[in-house]
Amino acid sequence: MSRRPLPWWGWLIAVVLIFLASVLGVRVTPPGGEVAIWWPAAGLSVLLILLAPTGRLRGWALVAIVLSTGLANAVAGRPLPVAGAFGVANALEALVVVLVLVRLGGREFRLRNLAAAMQFTIAVLAGALTIGVLVGAAVVVLEGGGFLPTAVFVAASHMAAVFMIAPFGLLPPAIPVRATIAEMTIQAVILAGIIGLVFHPSVHLPLAFLPFPVLAWAAFRFPIRVVVVETLLASMAMLALTVIGGGPFDRVGFDLTQEAALAETFLVIFAGFAIVLSTAQYELRATTRQLVATSRLLSGSLVEASVGLIIAERSDDGALQVVWSNPTATALLPPGSGRRWEGETADAARTALTGAGAVTLQSDTRTITVAANRIPDESDRFAVQLVDVTDTLRMQAATLEAEREKEAARSTRLDLERQRGDFVATTSHELRTPITSIVGFCELLSSSDALGDQERSWVEVIDRNAVRLSSLVEDLLTLGASGARPVESSTPDVDLNTQIDEVVTAASVLAAKKDIVLSTVGRAGIALAEPGDVNRILTNLVANAIKFTPRGGSVTITSTVTDAAVSVVVADTGPGMSEETLAHAFDRFYRAPGMDRAAVPGTGLGLAIVAELVERNGGSVRLESPAPGGTRATVELPRSVGREA
Repeated sequence: MSRRPLPWWGWLIAVVLIFLASVLGVRVTPPGGEVAIWWPAAGLSVLLILLAPTGRLRGWALVAIVLSTGLANAVAGRPLPVAGAFGVANALEALVVVLVLVRLGGREFRLRNLAAAMQFTIAVLAGALTIGVLVGAAVVVLEGGGFLPTAVFVAASHMAAVFMIAPFGLLPPAIPVRATIAEMTIQAVILAGIIGLVFHPSVHLPLAFLPFPVLAWAAFRFPIRVVVVETLLASMAMLALTVIGGGPFDRVGFDLTQEAALAETFLVIFAGFAIVLSTAQYELRATTRQLVATSRLLSGSLVEASVGLIIAERSDDGALQVVWSNPTATALLPPGSGRRWEGETADAARTALTGAGAVTLQSDTRTITVAANRIPDESDRFAVQLVDVTDTLRMQAATLEAEREKEAARSTRLDLERQRGDFVATTSHELRTPITSIVGFCELLSSSDALGDQERSWVEVIDRNAVRLSSLVEDLLTLGASGARPVESSTPDVDLNTQIDEVVTAASVLAAKKDIVLSTVGRAGIALAEPGDVNRILTNLVANAIKFTPRGGSVTITSTVTDAAVSVVVADTGPGMSEETLAHAFDRFYRAPGMDRAAVPGTGLGLAIVAELVERNGGSVRLESPAPGGTRATVELPRSVGREA
């Protein structure tokens, strides 16, 4: 992590910023609380040490952190022993983060790949645990406070700050992206609008999950620098709105400290989500650029033959004379030979003319191939071709080396694909487990007689949003694990009749609420596909049809079987789609114009998920909007010939 030394005025600015950030953090300490709601000085402190290139300068940086944060605590009214202890704890936290980064990633650590993002997360967690233990112990010893609440609150507060600010000192070299300024502006406006909606003081709906899809948009499309800046600004905005009494964490019975603790935990997840996704995407971009560069090198005009042409004449005594030669041939002939042609090339031309084929002459500096053929109606004249293959042989050697590099790059890509698969599996486990736990405990709480009506309604809200968050996580994981896989003989069979019946049963309640007639026509066969994928495909299509069908309409599921495929058509009597909407319907995060104004819920991932799942099961999907209205979604999957429906 070596950096150029900061100038003296850079150190001055850094110390002043840490001091002001510390004073700000102390000022927003809840009444009666021991620690601040947010501590931005933690992120600035880690950033200062990251910018110090040598051990001696890092020592001075630690001293500056102790003095600035300790002085800020004292100025803000904390007792001197407490202020000093907090200053030392802040410095030790920053030191632990940097030492862990150096240990795991080396001195030139950057957020270049997914492994680096995980190492950075481990380092931040280690620093948070350090500050939590130290501050908790200081509060117990010096102020008689509680250890565990203080330690947990401080750890979350500092972890969020380091996640938001420290990445500015770990940014990798910039890589061009296809996203335009207009797209970035639109995404930023959408994110700001969602944050304003979800966290506005007048709004208290549990919609904290809404910013994540828009943040994922930025992580997949924009430079990592843009993502880091956007994450910092968005996190500060959400925290500020929460503090003034808005958003999903403002609940009856919660004081400011509890609300802030929930908000800090949310911000840790929000910032960590952005860092991991954007870093993984950076690694993918870098590998793709390397592969493209190698491909261009191999497919370009690397080998160009240098051909010399000679018209030679044989004299009565058998000597050869040059009648005409092009510049390339002249350069290949012995110097000073004039019209008379003697030497190795002349002997090689005579040999080639006898029908022996091309003759190769090799010296220390070059390799020449000599070919000759008679000229019709000219008994004494013949044509000679001289080809300097020196560069060709060199290029062949270079091509072999390039092929080896290409193979190495392919191995790197396969390794990256494996890492992405590991990431999806790990994320699936880490996200699904706590969500499942939340849903399970909600069920237990709902069955408890100790809850009042109001508490039971709270539990219902938690359960409903946990289910929604679980669905969103499944969608993102499906898109993250993109890539079609060919259907092999080992792919399980799935009975589409059973799948259709299950989906219709599950969707009947939603259809009944809108007086929509939900019916099926025909009997499907056995498809060669993953049962779980088929269930999600049908569920998304039927739910989409019900969502956009007006009250009193109908949704019909028609299934047919051919020799090679099984077809399922989901048709509705809704308003249909325009040509523009049909063209973009399968794009990720695409929402038809007017959907936001009409307050139609959704994230724009449903049809993208359908396309992804159908493709990786070897099938196809298409959308139609025939006159005078309605939409038809047709899914075709390979038919299993081993079983009868």
